[in-house]
Amino acid sequence: MVSEQQKDEIIALESIYTNEEFSYNLNNDQYQCSLKIFINLPEGYYLIYKDDSNPDEADEKLSIGHLPPLKLYMTLPKDYPDKSAPEFTLYCSWMTPFNLTKLCKMLDKLWDENKPQEIIFTWAAFLQNEILDFCNINDYLNLSKQYTFYKKNLNCIKSKELNVNKKDQFNNKNYCKASKSKNNRDRKKKSVSKRFDKRGVVDCSFEKNIIEMLVNYNEERACIEFKKNFYTCNICFMDKSGESCIQFKPCLHIFCKDCITGYLKVRINDGAVQNINCPEEKCTSEISPGQIKELVSPELFLKYDSTLLSATLDTMLDIVYCPRRQCQYPVSKEPNEKMARCPECQYTFCIYCKMVYHGIEPCKVLCAQKEKLVSDYQNATQKMKEQLENRYGKKQLQTLVENTMSENWINSNSRNCPHCNAAIEKSDGCNKMTCGRCNTFFCWTCGTRLNPSMPYFHYQDSKSKCFNKLYQGMIIDDDDDDDDDDDVDDDDLDFPAAYLDYDSDEDDYYDDDFVIDYDI
Repeated sequence: MVSEQQKDEIIALESIYTNEEFSYNLNNDQYQCSLKIFINLPEGYYLIYKDDSNPDEADEKLSIGHLPPLKLYMTLPKDYPDKSAPEFTLYCSWMTPFNLTKLCKMLDKLWDENKPQEIIFTWAAFLQNEILDFCNINDYLNLSKQYTFYKKNLNCIKSKELNVNKKDQFNNKNYCKASKSKNNRDRKKKSVSKRFDKRGVVDCSFEKNIIEMLVNYNEERACIEFKKNFYTCNICFMDKSGESCIQFKPCLHIFCKDCITGYLKVRINDGAVQNINCPEEKCTSEISPGQIKELVSPELFLKYDSTLLSATLDTMLDIVYCPRRQCQYPVSKEPNEKMARCPECQYTFCIYCKMVYHGIEPCKVLCAQKEKLVSDYQNATQKMKEQLENRYGKKQLQTLVENTMSENWINSNSRNCPHCNAAIEKSDGCNKMTCGRCNTFFCWTCGTRLNPSMPYFHYQDSKSKCFNKLYQGMIIDDDDDDDDDDDVDDDDLDFPAAYLDYDSDEDDYYDDDFVIDYDI
């Protein structure tokens, strides 16, 4: 029969701790309890570690906000708390056996000081609030011993794999030596078992990297704790739960998922998928692909992924696309090589004219011939058009006309980015341009690549050929001007250099230009 004191203690513990922290079951009239104890770490807490077998190796340092909980498993004897203490086992993945032994002895001491009172809450409070002071790990946790043991174990496994084929030839020679070694290990184990309390268990396999394990847990726990709180979105300024918010890293700016989803839809549909930064002003933190996948629909994420891949491939000089319209697979070409072979459809083609590879023969279709053919087709009579269509194919001629007109328009109305060679159209604004594909700054007038930290200096430098020409060619809307400015001459659009003395900290220093990308 379970005592009333034990029942009352279980009820009290249930009201104090969450279901994640405390659980129990009744087996053979004995309570078996499990308590997860989450340690309250001070701000700025960190881990240090290094491989002690390499004396020259410097300490590595990692900031951390959460450690895996201690797990206290207890069985309450029938005469608890009148006579006997709970039988317990303490598990921890990041403490040494020495510290676990100290903790077990301290729990025994607390029982001796408080018996015959209920002890479980006293134990839990000590482990949660005083463990750092007690184990002298107030400011940081040194994991060098565990990390060194892991590295040695890893090297041992590797050496065994390397020497597995040589094992037989050494068996006879090393039999006696191995027997002695085994006896020594057995004696060491007995010595260790006497020195350390068996109730303190290191809950971590030495085959696992403890540093990697703790870092992964810290990230997972931080995400769980983030979802428990409420935050103000920096875009819509509404208070929302952590479940409805997203946090950028490493800047830690927080926005609601609805606002960021809308932001991502605009960026992806516009094709601006590279360097999707935090919306906070002048913040350079980038959203991760995992966060994008969480927020947008599968179809939109597929578009993001394919657009990002295409944009990345377009900046690579050794990539061309298969000219077959139904394929368009990216193909890697060798330097100074005219031939490329599509790994998808096995089409071998000339990288210049995109026709079947013709060896040392020159490309048959020249640009001038294309233009003449297009001109003849556009100006031909209906009967002549039918003859040309029978010879070259109606669909191919229409495609050639469309491509030629597009290329001519792009060449007449755009400039190529000096970094990725993307065609950029200027629709409004000053002559400082920003490439929508790679974010490179360049001058619309002369095509010079601008210093990313001081892009406007190109127009302030008296030695520059674009000196005082930041606004040259800019069209002024008459409806927005005062009547007094109706007589302004076109020459007055070249503003003096004094007006270009921007402060890099001012908001209007990085006025965005309206740009459109064209893939030729």
